[in-house]
Amino acid sequence: MKILRIAVTGSAGSGKSLVCQRFRQIGLPTLDCDIIARQIVKPGEEAFKKIVELFGKKVVLKKGTLDRAGLRNIIVNDSLLRQKLENILHPQIIKEMVVQMEEAESEDKKAVVVEVPLLFELGMEKQFDITIAVMAKDMDLIKRISDRDNITREDAQKILDLQMSQENKKARADHVILNRGKRSELFESVDNLFSKIRKEFLTT
Repeated sequence: MKILRIAVTGSAGSGKSLVCQRFRQIGLPTLDCDIIARQIVKPGEEAFKKIVELFGKKVVLKKGTLDRAGLRNIIVNDSLLRQKLENILHPQIIKEMVVQMEEAESEDKKAVVVEVPLLFELGMEKQFDITIAVMAKDMDLIKRISDRDNITREDAQKILDLQMSQENKKARADHVILNRGKRSELFESVDNLFSKIRKEFLTT
């Protein structure tokens, strides 16, 4: 049987990484498209060169790496540059994600979990057998983004405004996990969902 491919998506600050952390604790290999995105923009990589060509040296820190916070500030306020950046990044992210999923398959794993923030926006759900949307209250999302990135609530809202609404994600996902803020409750929800998935897909 081919490896079962599970995608975890959700708005910024929803708790996707915690859900994936629990899947990892359960024993499933997990991949993170944000980590892949950082890998493909390391100095010397093709995407890094294209980004510097597009934005100039102002997006490179003194140590030679990309100024990710500076880039985010630019694209939040410029939809055209954001689109150009996405055109550089997204094909490379998808390509590397597929490679890493195939590596998990070659290691004879039964399932792999991938954290994909823009799963539905990029039409990447076709790459997966199961899609899971992690949801939280809007006010919680804004607070978490603001605290995590050390930005204002207004800028946190701008980041959310660039993404598909939670309701749209919920409507398109196979399963929904609600993050009310308690880690123990969230992990229990993951455990219960994986129990269902295992019975349906992974029992021989």
